[in-house]
Amino acid sequence: MRKKILRKKLTVLNEKYIKLEESKDPEEIKKLKSSIKELEDEVSDVRTKARKSVADDLSGNEKQKLHETLIKPSVGAWLKETKSLEGKTEFFAYVKSNVGERLKTLNITNADEGGRAVAEVLSRDVIEYAREYSPVLGEVGRKPSMTRNFRELVLVTYPSVQEGIENVAGVTVAETTTQEYKEVKSKEFKVNAKPRITDEAMYGADIDLYGDLIRLLGREVTIYLAAQVLYGDGTGKNCRGILSSNRIDITDGTGESWKSTLAANPDNARDADYFPTYSTGVDGALGSDDEAIVNLFIDLANTLPSQWLPGSKFYMNRTTKGVIEKIRDADNHPIFLNSYREGGMLMLNGYPVVIDDTLPDIASDSTPIIFGNLGAAFALNDGDIDKMLIDPYTVDDCTVVKYAKEMFEMIQNSDAILVVAATTNAGE
Repeated sequence: MRKKILRKKLTVLNEKYIKLEESKDPEEIKKLKSSIKELEDEVSDVRTKARKSVADDLSGNEKQKLHETLIKPSVGAWLKETKSLEGKTEFFAYVKSNVGERLKTLNITNADEGGRAVAEVLSRDVIEYAREYSPVLGEVGRKPSMTRNFRELVLVTYPSVQEGIENVAGVTVAETTTQEYKEVKSKEFKVNAKPRITDEAMYGADIDLYGDLIRLLGREVTIYLAAQVLYGDGTGKNCRGILSSNRIDITDGTGESWKSTLAANPDNARDADYFPTYSTGVDGALGSDDEAIVNLFIDLANTLPSQWLPGSKFYMNRTTKGVIEKIRDADNHPIFLNSYREGGMLMLNGYPVVIDDTLPDIASDSTPIIFGNLGAAFALNDGDIDKMLIDPYTVDDCTVVKYAKEMFEMIQNSDAILVVAATTNAGE
């Protein structure tokens, strides 16, 4: 209706414009300009509202209520009520036409908006479950401005200065160097799933099969995404993982991860797509003895740039944590045990310890510990693809749930973390 009114207004203005071209009345032209400006503002308002997600207006509790009281029971009801029909009613059309009262309880009085909100919440369910399961996925940054082929410049060299002079003799002052930047670019990666549920299972009134599917699918998506964020090889629709060869290069002598973030010669600076590493100096171990391991953790905090220390954490799996807990002093007393607080988050040398069992064990040339501000170092954003389709047609006597999710990833500040490498390799 709103679109028809705007079209009519546009037609009237167009007719006036044609007449004014002939008369060239300045007062009428001024009025017409004002009318055109008002119409532009109105069109802009309509476009903004059209782009805005209905589900964005719902609070977290309202989304959960929508899921529990409407979406899950509607799936079963939709199948039961349409099983005798040759062609099933499209799911969201069914929701809009049959659950009006439930929509009203959520203060969504417009059936069309309610149907869209159902679709949006439905497609978000899996990724919302996923982020609850993986500490790494919960710790990396979120960058809403990141899009496909998004680019940012990263400073690698500061401008230089030199001693000033009183230029009595009119000497030509030598130029100083200027700042230098390198570019980082976003990349998309994608996950999809296509499980099927038999009609017999879906029709069971006492079985919340859809709810179980979403929970379990969310867990499996978590495992996949966590592996991608840490180890994705960057090929095809794969992430460039934080600990992959796309982000860590510990080649002895020449590896990018040994280079400094800033350098007087920008050619000597670390590639902005690689994270820095800290070598333990021992292949497959955190140090040659307990004293060396204690010094390792002291050096990590003193090597990370000061600006990233607030909010910094240690990231490791529980096996690595166990190795650290067993470090003893000369009297055979555990060194770090008293630094761990009972209850809540663990602490190590004053910094929180995040346990994620998808991180690697201590092994030859492995990278078992990350220290720093992971949210500032690596960022994710939702991609252009985010959908879930309930398909009862393709497979006989089954409902297929088709899920696809795309995400974007990119390094932000590569020096915001240090990756511990259990290796004898080092820089030049």
